Amino acid sequence: MSIMKEKRNTIQKEIVFDIFNSMTNHPSAGMVYDAVHAKYPGISRATVYRLLAEAADDGRILRVKLSDALDRYDFTVKRHYHIVCRECGAVADVETEFPREDVLRHTTGCENFSVEECHLEFLGVCEKCQNKNEKLKMY
Repeated sequence: MSIMKEKRNTIQKEIVFDIFNSMTNHPSAGMVYDAVHAKYPGISRATVYRLLAEAADDGRILRVKLSDALDRYDFTVKRHYHIVCRECGAVADVETEFPREDVLRHTTGCENFSVEECHLEFLGVCEKCQNKNEKLKMY
């Protein structure tokens, strides 16, 4: 591999992660690609998807599997939960004092399993959609 190729990939990686880190909406790879492509159309979809997948596999970012079936990405890698808006799909972090170990301790049916992961997803309606719904009720 040539030095130019390595440098180009490094620059692309920096661009992708600068844009990713500016996104606070737990974006999917497609959302990151759209934001990257808007500013840097020369960076391919495959490059963005590959860089995000590699970073998630390495533990530098978190791959969030939500019920909408699209993987989302989060730069907060410590264990935490998420809340998803039922109407617009917005995702936000949820901090709780209820650790995963307590969830397992108070759950039946897992005794014959070696639990490797635990996903807890809260569902609701975000403030923006609540406000939109209130405005619609006025008419």
